[in-house]
Amino acid sequence: MTKSFPDGFRWGVSTSSYQIEGGAKDDGRGASIWDTYCATPGRVANGDDGSVACDHYHRWAEDLDLIKGLGATHYRFSVMWPRVMPEGTGKVNETGIDFYNRLIDGMLERGLDPWLCLYHWDLPQALQDRGGWTNRDIVDWFGDYTELLVSRLGDRVKSWVTFNEPNVVAWVGHEEGRHAPGITDPRAAMRVAHHLNLCHARATRVIKNHYPDVPVGFVLPMHKGYTLPHRREQDAHLIDLFEAKWNGIFLDPVYYGRYPELIIDRMEPHIQDGDLEAIKTKVDFQGLNQYFPSYIQAAEGAAWPFKHAQPPNYFRRTEMGWAIDGDCFYQTMKILQDDYGNPPVFITENGGAFTDIPKANGQIDDQDRIAYYTEYLEALLRAKSEGADIRGYMPWSLLDNFEWAYGYEKRFGLVHVDYTTQKRTPKASYDFMRKVISQNALP
Repeated sequence: MTKSFPDGFRWGVSTSSYQIEGGAKDDGRGASIWDTYCATPGRVANGDDGSVACDHYHRWAEDLDLIKGLGATHYRFSVMWPRVMPEGTGKVNETGIDFYNRLIDGMLERGLDPWLCLYHWDLPQALQDRGGWTNRDIVDWFGDYTELLVSRLGDRVKSWVTFNEPNVVAWVGHEEGRHAPGITDPRAAMRVAHHLNLCHARATRVIKNHYPDVPVGFVLPMHKGYTLPHRREQDAHLIDLFEAKWNGIFLDPVYYGRYPELIIDRMEPHIQDGDLEAIKTKVDFQGLNQYFPSYIQAAEGAAWPFKHAQPPNYFRRTEMGWAIDGDCFYQTMKILQDDYGNPPVFITENGGAFTDIPKANGQIDDQDRIAYYTEYLEALLRAKSEGADIRGYMPWSLLDNFEWAYGYEKRFGLVHVDYTTQKRTPKASYDFMRKVISQNALP
């Protein structure tokens, strides 16, 4: 198998606003649901929060230089909704808009294509107080927010991402309660999923009304389901239901104008006339996040008849406890190829958290992360060689950052961040990725 990527393959990096920006009290930024979640005792490891994070709000130029130094050509970043609209609707915070104007101009000056993600989980708390994603009015709120960003920033944005991981917003934030806003209501989570799909469609139409030729997509962390070897026969029937929940609820209505048969009974109470016709939209590209395989087993007395299981012991694992499985990555890309018409795909997140121990000189030789990237990039090339339309790759993440409920314990970055001094130190994986990008091939 070739180890070279095709001409024109696009390389980038991804970050998200709440995880890196900090500046929580600066220049009129409003509160987000993650500010509230972090302030709730017991929610986040060590009581950490994103109030400072990587201080990207003040150090953005240095961070863009790191992206340029990597040789990347595009940068997926997200806008923090409460930084530009502190109440979620109404008055615009011009200082917040100015920050993203400077950031985008800085990208263009360095030859980076701005990929703007509208939503990476930091809903204004003011909107949560009005029901947040459970309130159907959010379709209008999100449409107005999109209109603001398109009108102020859209002349320089090269690609738009409506949502990062809407399934995590719905299931982890509103069913499991492990992410903001910390709700544990399975029925509400189904309603949230439908509203997210409606918002994606509304935002797509707003963007296309202004810039019909600019690509628009959304990012989904797709999961390929597996059963435990000793439970294969008993649990095999659960795989389709698991994949319908994690993947199909967000892919099927966009691509085909319908919800999966296995879950339509759960969705019907939330669907109004014309909704599915509205959600079906042209897909310019599909963003795919993938980290690990998902093993499931039967569960009793729960909202769904399955639960996550620990993968077999033969897998190597990241510091998150996630199994490392490049073949699962390959299989996930094949799902898009075989079941969804082989859309143009950009890998918008992929990476691993490992224990990074600086040497005496401050350098970090993270060979375990390099091995992870090598395995997953080989899987990408395998899928590509079999016809999957993979157009680009963005590792997660540029920087060590605030890792949601894990606080600052887990590090995914190509660049080490000393959270006390904010000093940035590129790791060995940064040099590895720079070599891959410069050669457009695996070493």
